[in-house]
Amino acid sequence: MVALEIRGRAQGEVLHRIVRRGLPRFRRAVEAADKNLPGFVWRELERFERCGDPAYGFAWLVCDPCAHHRLVPFSCGGRGFCPTCGGRRMAALAAHWVDRVLPEVGLRQWVVTVPWERRWLLARRPDLARKLIGLALRRIRRFLRKRAEARGVVGGRSGSLTVVQRFGSALNLNVHFHVLALDGVYARGPDGRLVFHRDRPPTTEDVERLVEQIAEAAQRMFAREGFGREEPDEEAEPDDALALIQAASIAGQSAIRGRRARRHQVLGGRAYRLPPRCAACDGYTVHAGTAVGSRDAEGRERLCRYLARPALARPRLKELPDGGALLELKTPWSDGTASLTFTPEELVERLAALVPQPRSHVVLYHGVLAGRSSWRSEVVPDPPQTVSQEDASPLTSSRVAASSHYKTWAALLFRVFGVAGWRCPQCGGAMRLRAHSGGQSTERILEGLERSARGPPGGLVFVA
Repeated sequence: MVALEIRGRAQGEVLHRIVRRGLPRFRRAVEAADKNLPGFVWRELERFERCGDPAYGFAWLVCDPCAHHRLVPFSCGGRGFCPTCGGRRMAALAAHWVDRVLPEVGLRQWVVTVPWERRWLLARRPDLARKLIGLALRRIRRFLRKRAEARGVVGGRSGSLTVVQRFGSALNLNVHFHVLALDGVYARGPDGRLVFHRDRPPTTEDVERLVEQIAEAAQRMFAREGFGREEPDEEAEPDDALALIQAASIAGQSAIRGRRARRHQVLGGRAYRLPPRCAACDGYTVHAGTAVGSRDAEGRERLCRYLARPALARPRLKELPDGGALLELKTPWSDGTASLTFTPEELVERLAALVPQPRSHVVLYHGVLAGRSSWRSEVVPDPPQTVSQEDASPLTSSRVAASSHYKTWAALLFRVFGVAGWRCPQCGGAMRLRAHSGGQSTERILEGLERSARGPPGGLVFVA
């Protein structure tokens, strides 16, 4: 008899149940409308159904002294909306940025948003999204350089990393940009070494001038590309369901039912005011109110995780008695809306709109942090020379863990939550990898373990 533990997401969680109910209905609705979706969207939705299910493969760990077995199901690796895969990617990116990309200097977050009618276009055209954030960052870097020159710092350069976020708090398609920029400039000192000169915080008036420049430059860029102020519906094929779904998602509507998501208001309407260091112009907004110091290591990594966060946090999604979904907003809207309700097919429609195109980059580097910058090697931190016990797992040698930015699940769990994934929960010893499972062998292994298992108290344990 063996003690058996399945470590991973339970397949009975709310999002999986709703997607399983809604996906067939959504498929029928698309077919009934005589439309089609790109294959990469269907593949993402179908892979999510299998994410965390041991029947589709797992890693088999065993503790030899106490005969404890742990099955770690494979994940789907989705880029659009999967909370588990998005959470893993968030932790991995934040660790990589802090350890290998961002120098230990002051950082400031700049959030750049565009008019609603442009977000559909940017979702369809990742190349235009790159051009737009590029022109915005050139003006932000120029702003920092001129302020440094006013203090006598000549030849200064700044840098940034940008996350292209495609979602809003209502799971709507909302393409906007979160920029983590160096809060100042690097310049050569008398000895030839690079020295960082931190800038003072920008004022609201500074941000107002910046957003006006960005809005004017963006409109010129769209005009050069042949887009006026109208939505570029002519870019979409007549039978392209994804274009219709994305346009409805941006408007907060359902393409299936042609109506907005139902709102639940718990507060009276109130006037909306922009926060400090935030300004808007012609639908473009820039917010620069969040900064972190050079010595706040925990704050730096927390801010990095915020930039790379997934589209959906599980606790915000509830299942309704009729089988639908209730999505709690992160913060109530100014009109009092605190949550939205969806039918299963409406929720699947929103998830489909969030799936990015294959080979489209969602993380961009500019300035001294760009790969081709001649200053990059002098700015970024040196790679870690030592490897933690969790990094040196049975799946990853110490040499590979030290030289690669890839981090195992166990290393990320230990870094974020302090959980030692390779330790046996019964005796505390180190577990070893016995096998990978996939295909027909998966079913045979599960049947054999089920016959011999004496589960821990309460039966099989699913750990999210």
